[in-house]
Amino acid sequence: MRLVIARIVLAATVVAILAGGLVHNTAGARKSNTEWQIPEDAQFAEYIRSIDGDTFDANVQQENGQFREDRIRLIGIDTPETNYSYGNEPECYGKEASGRSEALLLDAKEIWLSKDTSDRDKNGRLLRYVWLISKLDGKVHFLNEDLVNEGYALAKTYRPDTAMQDVLDQAEEDAIREASGMWLACDQSVSMDPTLEDPENGPDTEPIDRTKTPVDDSDAVCSFFNTFDDAQDFLFAYPAIADLIDPDGDGIACENYFSGS
Repeated sequence: MRLVIARIVLAATVVAILAGGLVHNTAGARKSNTEWQIPEDAQFAEYIRSIDGDTFDANVQQENGQFREDRIRLIGIDTPETNYSYGNEPECYGKEASGRSEALLLDAKEIWLSKDTSDRDKNGRLLRYVWLISKLDGKVHFLNEDLVNEGYALAKTYRPDTAMQDVLDQAEEDAIREASGMWLACDQSVSMDPTLEDPENGPDTEPIDRTKTPVDDSDAVCSFFNTFDDAQDFLFAYPAIADLIDPDGDGIACENYFSGS
């Protein structure tokens, strides 16, 4: 239990440093800094029900002003599965992703849909970017991005629909760095380093190979680093955490951990 607590404390500490002292909280997760506008070609829609985190049913307004019920699949993202449909099986954070997506859709004052290149997928679902006007702040939010940014979805490239993929890929890198959502709850390594993760396949199912198995709280903190150089570089960059990785104050980070003594 002490080991688990130590790892969580370190994650929170690193997040606080990297975010300038603001610890990320998925209950009120931050949004994109981009000031989005509803695309000119977007269609108005009325939410009906959620299927899972990246799929929902809505009444979509047609060019003649009439509404037609359709199933919407969000472009460029993939949320964990919640059931056994289409040969899948339930995955870690599936229920949370579905609940978060549903909550954001229900809380929207207005919902708008825009397409990329493809109109529908092989299952007949409309492929769309989803834009929400929030009841809370009146601003336009990009649902696809928010779900990735908050760690409820992976950024997935589905060609030829890639117009917003750079935005979604960046949101995923931010989520990994902040250990948001599934990148903390489902990731066995919690590296907080996009270069050590495999975003295409999601959070690690196996921990990163560490130098040795931690035996106390200070070792648990140092186990977040793969090499001595990583720990030393972090100490130079963030001296405020010296008491965690250089408790004797000699300027050498995690010396006992990496020396094996």
